[in-house]
Amino acid sequence: MTALLAGSIAVPTALSAPTAQAAEACRSGIPTYVHDVSGESGGVLRKYLDWDPLTGNAAGALLDTGETAPLETYSEFFTGGHGIIYVKTPEGALKTYKDNSATGGSMLTPVRDYGGNWNVYERMWSTGDNRIFALHQNGALEVYSVANPSSGSGAITKVRTVPRTDPAVVAIAQATDVWSAGQVVYTLRRGVADRHGEVKAWRYSDSASGSPFPNGSTNVITGISNETHGWSPGPGTIYTVGDTPDYTGIAWSYTGTAPMDVANRDVGAGIYGDVHADIASCLASPSPDIKPSFGPVPPETETPPQAVTDGSPDPAPQDPTQFSGKFVLGDGRPAAGLPVRVEAVDVTSDSTDEVQLVTLGTTVTAPDGTWTVPLPAALPDSVKRAAANNGGIINAMASVNGETSSGHMMRGTHMMTAAPATAPATARALVAAAAKDDSEPSKMRPITDDLRKEQAQPTVAQTDLSWASRDEQVSVDTLGDRPLPEYQSDTVREPQGDSYVVDGVDTKSLVVRPMDGGCDKTSEKVIATQIKYTTVAEGHAYWDAKTTVDYDSKLSSSVEVAVKTGSKWTIEGSVTLGSAMSVTTGYANKGPYFAKQWKVPIEYKKIREKWTCNYGRDTFYRYKIVAGKYKVPSGGAVGKYGKDVSNRDGGVNYNNSPKKHRAWVARGSHFQISKNRSIKWSGAVSAYGVKLGGSTQYDRDHRQRITAGNKSARHDIWGKNDKVDGKPGVFYSF
Repeated sequence: MTALLAGSIAVPTALSAPTAQAAEACRSGIPTYVHDVSGESGGVLRKYLDWDPLTGNAAGALLDTGETAPLETYSEFFTGGHGIIYVKTPEGALKTYKDNSATGGSMLTPVRDYGGNWNVYERMWSTGDNRIFALHQNGALEVYSVANPSSGSGAITKVRTVPRTDPAVVAIAQATDVWSAGQVVYTLRRGVADRHGEVKAWRYSDSASGSPFPNGSTNVITGISNETHGWSPGPGTIYTVGDTPDYTGIAWSYTGTAPMDVANRDVGAGIYGDVHADIASCLASPSPDIKPSFGPVPPETETPPQAVTDGSPDPAPQDPTQFSGKFVLGDGRPAAGLPVRVEAVDVTSDSTDEVQLVTLGTTVTAPDGTWTVPLPAALPDSVKRAAANNGGIINAMASVNGETSSGHMMRGTHMMTAAPATAPATARALVAAAAKDDSEPSKMRPITDDLRKEQAQPTVAQTDLSWASRDEQVSVDTLGDRPLPEYQSDTVREPQGDSYVVDGVDTKSLVVRPMDGGCDKTSEKVIATQIKYTTVAEGHAYWDAKTTVDYDSKLSSSVEVAVKTGSKWTIEGSVTLGSAMSVTTGYANKGPYFAKQWKVPIEYKKIREKWTCNYGRDTFYRYKIVAGKYKVPSGGAVGKYGKDVSNRDGGVNYNNSPKKHRAWVARGSHFQISKNRSIKWSGAVSAYGVKLGGSTQYDRDHRQRITAGNKSARHDIWGKNDKVDGKPGVFYSF
């Protein structure tokens, strides 16, 4: 081992006593680091702030600072206290870094490269002062002394080898995770099917003449299940979190003496990977009137306005009594002069019978690809019944067909809504808002030979492998309102190939003309239904605040529709849901440090379409996924928490927000959004292995509210898309 580490590390022949460390003041605001390797682009080191470690953030959370630094997937890291971070590279070199992000510097500022071959150790960790433990591949535990540990540049010297037969070393070798807080080593053993796991404490002593763990172990936490990582910011507090394949990323905290008590069952979300804290010798709680901060806060040059709910009447909605849209070719050029058919879709029953859709109108696309079909004054009875069950709203599908010069058939589809003049005002406003959301043109896509027959549907096990299904397992909303991929697969992470290349011909730029003989009406059959909890709202409450989300009385949301052309799914517009719910759902007065989405159960139909073209000589089948009615599963919840969105709150995000979007809430008062449209959640739901987006119309029954506490610091909020009394979509909290 001496030869392996020569040049940077001296290995003495005699055991030395630990260097006396100067007493430090008890600390709060402990940096905590996560080596996240769950992404597609390699590893990244994320920094969180443990604002109140003494209580295990019993009324708080691990706060995402937004600070990151690249750290290779196969690198390993641990903390040494004093802002020092040790990294073992994939090649086996040991390096130290200083976290200078609190003063505007790098989170991984290089300090020293010790070199060597540290890959002979299966795991390494620090006491947070002047000791490093390293479990050798031969099973022995080797103990190193660190000179001047606060600098990260002192010599590292081996002082002791503990044999593999020592009970503590046996436990360390068998543990799922190991860490220290000062001279106490903790071993976590994950639970398995027939037994719970536990966390044990082993007190280390340099002066012991035999085993350096003379007092054996103490059980400090029992009942561990899926937890795979543990860490301590200092004595008396422990955090644990699960990892893949559990993949929830929800951290628990424990405090007190053995056996420790649970302090918070949801102290942080999205914690994926190895975790280490910047260990302190003793812990403290922060002043209750100090708002958490991660570094230098730029001074405000102007004071934002006080948040006041806009009491003006809602503007008159756009004309909801017509369907309109725009079709384009694959390259974005207008699809001109093509016949359009608009058909009502909610008439499809829940039975397995084939149902022919009702045509509501036809037209031809204009030279710029646009088209408009007015809602008929006299509606068929089946359409009237469907509209009555949907709060007065009519969902429809517009389809356009054509043929390229190479003889390839093309079809475009767009889902949209309308409401008759006699529909309730709330329904007409909901339709108008949905029309603005769905204003993007729809592409014509090639009809391939595999659409000439009905396709076998994937199993649940197969759809569980899709990108959408995997994202559903993640506890943090990583998508926000970013656009979904143009193509999705319901069985694999990423679909392959170009959908516009058919028989070796790229059809995206070919001129499309009307098809000889055209295509007839669409018939549909429901082939499967499933209930999926769908995001309909979210609330935010940072620091001294509480949030309330109301989603009461009726559905007031639009959800995208996915259509399968060939082997790939695409989003082709949305349906609007306005049916009665007859329930009250949501959450009230959650906080502080709380931000979660709210989901309600909605039934989704997988529908097989059928239509014929070319004078009835060619029959085609296609599939789509459509949201339907609010439906509580047997024994299920009327609503439940969705993903964590707390990473959008806090000082860093506030400082990066547009100043005109900011406002503040007076102590002891509240502010709410109760009009206009929410943001569009790109990951509102995963149905049948496909991700669908959705949004909600705010009104007196659908609101996001924040109530400020009575602490002295100002409580700030800001709108995502606009000022908070305009059209913010959602507001965030600091």
